[in-house]
Amino acid sequence: MKTLKRNKKRKISRMMTIILGIIGVILIGDIVGAIMYIQQEPATQAQLAVYLTTGQRLTLFQIFWQQLLYQFTIWTLGLTIIGNLVNIFLIFVRGVSVGFNLSMLAQEASFGVLLLWLVQYLFIILTTVLSAYFSMRFAYLVVKTLLKKRYDLLKRLFKTYATQLVIIVVLTMVTAIVSSVTTPLVQNQFLASIVIEVEN
Repeated sequence: MKTLKRNKKRKISRMMTIILGIIGVILIGDIVGAIMYIQQEPATQAQLAVYLTTGQRLTLFQIFWQQLLYQFTIWTLGLTIIGNLVNIFLIFVRGVSVGFNLSMLAQEASFGVLLLWLVQYLFIILTTVLSAYFSMRFAYLVVKTLLKKRYDLLKRLFKTYATQLVIIVVLTMVTAIVSSVTTPLVQNQFLASIVIEVEN
């Protein structure tokens, strides 16, 4: 009984270590992205606002496809140990993007729009963290299984990993729906602020 409890605690501790590590990489990316935006010249920041306003408005399907492609890339790379190293870099880049965009929105968007955008990014980050965790856990278990020569367990591991992909797809769809609502609102918000500046 004590052995089972000890093993359970060890598994939970390992899981939390991986998740906290992933969140740490994202937060570092957030900070780097925010610093990158703050260091831009005011003229460059204005150009970015114009670009965001005049940029192509994607459909729900296009947003979903972009999000799914990113998450599926993480899922696929998670099949190998080396791929997980690439995943860490992809997660960092996602954090940089989040930090950069949020810094830009914090200066221009209203509180309501900013709140919606934060909800969108919370879904993005949640999905990214789960994708990365599933991939790292899968790679770890495969290596552990191979070292113990328990080849009969590999089929079950692949089935579990495939099931986890379904969870990611569902979360990606929810993220896409939220994004399809918030993106036009943000673009309209920036357009309104630009018009006011021009009139003044």
